[in-house]
Amino acid sequence: MNTNEHRDDDAQRLGTLSQAPMKFIQICASQNDLFALDKEGNVYQYNFNAKAWTQLVASSTAPAERRS
Repeated sequence: MNTNEHRDDDAQRLGTLSQAPMKFIQICASQNDLFALDKEGNVYQYNFNAKAWTQLVASSTAPAERRS
């Protein structure tokens, strides 16, 4: 299966919470994490314990609080 494709039966197998299958345009995997990007620019992280995708929410910090 192409990583850009997402079939209806995948939604049930992956345990997604959405009724409609999510379509990701990019998937990034590291040794312990799995991230995905949809065409709207939303970033998701796969929760292996819950077997579901969780949307990540960006937060901003004041410039003085950012690490260099």
